[in-house]
Amino acid sequence: MAYNDNFNPADNMDYTVSSQDFNKMAVNIKKSDRGYNAIWRMVPKNEILKRTKIEVYTSSVFGCHIRDAESGHYYAHTVGSADEDLYFSVILATGECTSANGSSTLFYLSPQHYMTHFKCELEPSVIARWLEKRDMRLRQMNVSKKEKVSTVVVN
Repeated sequence: MAYNDNFNPADNMDYTVSSQDFNKMAVNIKKSDRGYNAIWRMVPKNEILKRTKIEVYTSSVFGCHIRDAESGHYYAHTVGSADEDLYFSVILATGECTSANGSSTLFYLSPQHYMTHFKCELEPSVIARWLEKRDMRLRQMNVSKKEKVSTVVVN
């Protein structure tokens, strides 16, 4: 067998991926994510309840970064810290969330974000309590920043 210096394996490869193959790859990637879950809920659609898949990402245990429940994006804040109050959190205690990371806690940027994702409504009192808690944490953060700025060390 003769050696060919001009051989390029890429010349013989087909890089086109069908949308079906792409979807299979995406599903496999999601399944390998320890915080990913697909749950099924009855959701109103055109005045009819329809069984709908809702994809969620759970945040892991104490000390891990908070993860957006809808997008899977990780935030700089950690689970169990005071900064957790900046997020609206929900615990799915229904047994339908079976994360490989052992968590069923979902974090959202706001109650409205949660309501949009789950297509549901929350009581105004729940939203008001969360706003109060979040605003208190923001005030604490601002006070802390001012204290750090005003500290002067003289030798």
